[in-house]
Amino acid sequence: MRGTALECIQWLASQEPTKRFEVTEETSKKKRSLTQNAYYWVMLNKLAAKLMMSDSELHKNMLREYGVYDVFSILDNIPIDGYFRYYDVIGHGYVNGRRFKHVKVYKGSSHMSSAEFSRLIDGMREECVIQGIDVMTPSEIAEMRFVEPDV
Repeated sequence: MRGTALECIQWLASQEPTKRFEVTEETSKKKRSLTQNAYYWVMLNKLAAKLMMSDSELHKNMLREYGVYDVFSILDNIPIDGYFRYYDVIGHGYVNGRRFKHVKVYKGSSHMSSAEFSRLIDGMREECVIQGIDVMTPSEIAEMRFVEPDV
């Protein structure tokens, strides 16, 4: 059932009382398409091979250069490997005699909005062009749909 809050409430009121439902908010935030994601990874694989790097190392470098990040301060004795996938420790500091590490945490590409992912694709395209790797033009990339059809 899709509709306004009032429409959903009215529909729910007409359902069998013993049934359980889960309600989620529908957002207008566009996500990247599977086509765009596949193209990003094709370019990444070609560039990684050319630079003789692992895919995962290059992906993290791309997130560093073109991605979105937040900075957090975490007690220095807390291991952060299990909490964040893509991060860099960028400094240390003290508060009330306790040592903290400052961590730049990068958003993974699967959690990016369409605008954020477009920036990542544009950056990957630029890096490939610099290395002489054949890629789509910016207008061809722009024609890729951001939202896959509902199945």
